Amino acid sequence: MSDKLNKEGPLSNEELEDLVASTDTGGRTPDNAFIVKLMMGLALVWSVWQIWIASPLPYIFNFGVFSGKEARPVHLAFSIILAFMAYPAFKKSPRHRIPLADWGLAIIGALATMYLFAFDTAFGDTLTGSRLSDRPGNPILLDIIVACVGVVVLLEATRRALGPPLMIVAMVFLGYTFLGPYAPGILAWKGASFGAVADHQWLSSEGVFGIALGVSTGLVFLFVLFGALLDKAGAGNYFIKVAFSLMGHLRGGPAKAAVVASGMTGLISGSSIANVVTTGTFTIPMMKRVGFSPEKAGAVEVASSVNGQIMPPVMGAAAFLMVEYVNISYFDVVRHAFVPAIISYIALVYIVHLEAMKLDMQGLPKAGETKPAKLALLSFGITLSAVLAIGGGLYYLSELFNLLGSTFNKLAAILILIALQMGVFKGIIARSAEGTKALIFSKGAVVLCNVVIVCFGIFFAVNLIRELAGSDLTPWIVGASILVVYIILISICAKYPDLEVDDPNAPVTALPEPGPTVMAGLHFLLPVAVLIWCLMIERLSPELSAFWAVALMIFILLTQRQVFAFFRKEAQTGKLKQGFSELVEGLIAGARNMIGIGIATAAAGIIVGTVSQTGVGLVLAELVEFLSQGQILLILIFTAILSLILGMGLPTTANYIVVSSLLAPVVVSLGQQNGLIVPLIAVHLFVFYFGIMADVTPPVGLASFAAAAVSGGDPIRTGFVAFFYSMRTAILPFLFIFNTDLLLIDVTPLEGVVVFIVATAAILLFTAGTQGYFFARSKMWESALLILIAFTLFRPGFWMDLISPPFSKTEPATLVEVLGSLNSGSEMRLIVQGEDDVGDPLVFTAILPVLDGATSEERLEKVGLELLIEGDEVIIDNAAFDSPAQAAGLDFDQKILSVLVPVSQPAKELMYIPALILLAFIGLIQRRRNRAGRPEAATA
Repeated sequence: MSDKLNKEGPLSNEELEDLVASTDTGGRTPDNAFIVKLMMGLALVWSVWQIWIASPLPYIFNFGVFSGKEARPVHLAFSIILAFMAYPAFKKSPRHRIPLADWGLAIIGALATMYLFAFDTAFGDTLTGSRLSDRPGNPILLDIIVACVGVVVLLEATRRALGPPLMIVAMVFLGYTFLGPYAPGILAWKGASFGAVADHQWLSSEGVFGIALGVSTGLVFLFVLFGALLDKAGAGNYFIKVAFSLMGHLRGGPAKAAVVASGMTGLISGSSIANVVTTGTFTIPMMKRVGFSPEKAGAVEVASSVNGQIMPPVMGAAAFLMVEYVNISYFDVVRHAFVPAIISYIALVYIVHLEAMKLDMQGLPKAGETKPAKLALLSFGITLSAVLAIGGGLYYLSELFNLLGSTFNKLAAILILIALQMGVFKGIIARSAEGTKALIFSKGAVVLCNVVIVCFGIFFAVNLIRELAGSDLTPWIVGASILVVYIILISICAKYPDLEVDDPNAPVTALPEPGPTVMAGLHFLLPVAVLIWCLMIERLSPELSAFWAVALMIFILLTQRQVFAFFRKEAQTGKLKQGFSELVEGLIAGARNMIGIGIATAAAGIIVGTVSQTGVGLVLAELVEFLSQGQILLILIFTAILSLILGMGLPTTANYIVVSSLLAPVVVSLGQQNGLIVPLIAVHLFVFYFGIMADVTPPVGLASFAAAAVSGGDPIRTGFVAFFYSMRTAILPFLFIFNTDLLLIDVTPLEGVVVFIVATAAILLFTAGTQGYFFARSKMWESALLILIAFTLFRPGFWMDLISPPFSKTEPATLVEVLGSLNSGSEMRLIVQGEDDVGDPLVFTAILPVLDGATSEERLEKVGLELLIEGDEVIIDNAAFDSPAQAAGLDFDQKILSVLVPVSQPAKELMYIPALILLAFIGLIQRRRNRAGRPEAATA
């Protein structure tokens, strides 16, 4: 692979496919047809088995039910067998045949993993006299031998599929388990016997077969399979075409289209490298055609493709691990990740716009007439206002007559709203001249409004069906409704020609028309909508949501060609066979895409197992605290650097597992000691963001190498430019640690809208500051001020806290009195001195809620706190079990050093006023400078 990456000039399509294969799915292509069929058969069986265990069918038929403990060894066995069959041992190893040694390693690895399944049954009881579950923590000699062989084979599979770094990191942690007694200073620990380590790492659910592999088995596989099936159906090409048709005519249009297409393709590909090659094959040559250098064209594609992993609702595999590690629902993970992900993509589009403005680039020629930007915005606003006016009038009229009391009436109101606005717009358009029509009517606004209206309509319709038909019949009725919608969508799509895959090197005379392009693949949006609906609205588990989406994709692949042929009155011959062939190819592709992820989560389990067995996390906490001197910002910087370093060799998922296991608890505890209460989800997202940044960062950013292979540019320069473009992604984690409003934590819906608007403006200003261009090329002081303004918009509380502190410090003896004077629902902070888990002195900040109560004593009792007050000293005598006091970290014999009482403070949003005045001043200066002289245009 390295030879190809170092090759001068862009690679051919065959070489690009080989690059993706050698990195993601295995670079071996045997000549023997039987071996090829065997590999395909194993991958196919793996996918079918994963669909089976995720479905309700095993429980309906009471056959083939696998518990999580039983499914994990089977999942890893498939991963190991396919890893040794698909990945050669070395660069010079044969690629067209599988050596005997690889067959042996594959079989031995599979037997070692299946040992956990087979020897926890009556079969194992007969052979060894007891089942594995009957002897926890007490392995016999056979257990230890199998564990040792299994770990060695897993490490070799890791080296082949993912490269040496993850294998080396796992071996270092494994070595620390044995060599702990000989380690220097604070790194030393008592050590463990060989049998104890083998049992912990291989036979228990703490090591290899732990949470990470469980998430890969139950969650990640189905989402990766969903993406593979969606891509095989043609959705990948559809997303790229739609993005180009909508944005290709704008300044730097192909680059903006690349950002949008890569964001949509993130639903399909969990691999940033595959995403770069898939969309980059089309976008990079077009970006070069309108004036981007090879390095900048590659960098835009890298930045947008890598960020595909942070886009809700279907994020990278690490998002599913967060569900387990943070112990919150997937819906909450998506909600917290929503604003940072969206504004990050908006900022990337703006970066492309600024690059185009610097060189006065033009877009590609658009098919049909283009509405001027000012007229487009004006018509959008007028149309949106009209729909809102109609909807608002109908709502208040309905409220007047109390018509919205039932679900039926709410659904009726939605249908009337759709009919009313269609009638109003049709009447106005029919009676308006072309100029007036362009001024007042915007198709985009109509589509946007009606998507929202229809979503509410569907929600009310499902509720009505549930009320009328009951919970047993509702799934069948909803399923039949989805099939009807699918047929209707294909009948619409069939009126338009299929979207052909273009030759990216062919000259572009005009972009595809937006209307026909969007309409040609509407049915691809149905499974995505079903997935989002199940996850976000019905709040089904991620596993079940993915299963229903996969089931719908299987149906679509089997039927779409026949239904298209029916509506187009074409021959049906061979359509079913072609659809079945595409389904099988999609199932195989999904399984092969999972080889690396399955191996990575298992190998990362060795590291997690070491952390849980040795307590190295506490040691690391002491080390980080010493290096940072307790400064939370330095702790975060060290965490980011560690994520980037490990991410240079580890895949995103493994990197997230390692760093979050080691440092997430450290950041939370040290933040608490410094008076900063950091939510656990914020720290995990922090680690996740910097983990994906490693795919960009030179000198080992593989996505940058893949983009350079497409563009023909220098891979190191591409990596540096991509990292510079990704600075907005790097700054966001620091911001949402200190301002959790960005994660929509404890904000109302209206506040959430304000947060989104302000954060979008802030990230755009930060982008303008770092890119050195706003309305014109910025001077150094202008860029610095733009970054300062962005910081103020992101965290206005920083400046307000300096002007007017949010807390006043009082003596601990006044705690009871202060508690009685505060309003119910507010919070007070206590500076507390106690001991950590190993008995060392510790000072931390605890947040104590103020609950309802007639007296101070009653409020103190409700929070579960008993105090011993001796003069000026206040000692905690008891913190009741499962009380707010215990949840805040308070415990017996801790000493309260001081009490921080909340005081009235001016609204932090007042800091926006000087920031906006300063922004207007910079804008005025730059607009004058821009009028004075423009750079020469660079045409397409």
